[in-house]
Amino acid sequence: MRTFLTFIIICLTLGFTASGQTGKKTILGIFPHPDDENMIGSVLAKYSRLGHNVYIIIATDGKDGTRVAKIPSGDSLGVIRQQESICACEKLKINPPIYLHIDRLDTKFGVRQYLNGRKKAMEEMTKHIDRISPDILLTFGPDGEYGHSEHIVTGAMVTEILLKEGWVDKYPLYFPVDIKEDVTDNDDLSYIDKKYINLKVAYSDEDEQKMIEAAKCYVTQFTPDEIKELTDMVTKDKANTKYFRKFFVSQETRTEFWDK
Repeated sequence: MRTFLTFIIICLTLGFTASGQTGKKTILGIFPHPDDENMIGSVLAKYSRLGHNVYIIIATDGKDGTRVAKIPSGDSLGVIRQQESICACEKLKINPPIYLHIDRLDTKFGVRQYLNGRKKAMEEMTKHIDRISPDILLTFGPDGEYGHSEHIVTGAMVTEILLKEGWVDKYPLYFPVDIKEDVTDNDDLSYIDKKYINLKVAYSDEDEQKMIEAAKCYVTQFTPDEIKELTDMVTKDKANTKYFRKFFVSQETRTEFWDK
């Protein structure tokens, strides 16, 4: 079990004080699947508890599969997974999830269907980012957390939107990351060098408990034994910290001539 399940929280660098007295902020997390948001469940719960406005966007309905339940793929499963994510948001005390209803964000059903889904997702994400106007954006980095293709695509779409619309400075974007010391199970795709970390964040036991309660909503994704394992793991981990990397674009203007 990897440490991302313990996840995240508050950092002064993000523009929040420990008491939340800098005024109400808006945080928007963008993820491909129901339950992905709960890997930062503690930080979402923290910001909400401090009075900030927290939203999540979920690109797909998650109707193509489940880890633990014997429910066939299809719309019925999608409805159940949406209900699970609504339950999770209630436990975290954040706004209900915003669904884009994309079938898939990989090529499982063909390249054309992927491209059509990506186009729709980009259009809808752009509209919602502009409408919500978040102070902070959160999504997956280029590693997709652990190499998951739809995680990678979702993070890339968010990054591309900021570049296309000139929104890099307007909507600061942060990727959650792990350091090598915190990664278990020999998962060598899931950490970055410490020199690239911009933020160290911290959260409370109360916020962590809300994350655990939210995980219990996902009965199609986690067994009771896995929930117990998660609970035991976060109880033992007293650090309650997580790292982020901010997305930067160099402001330098350089001209290079390749035809010399």
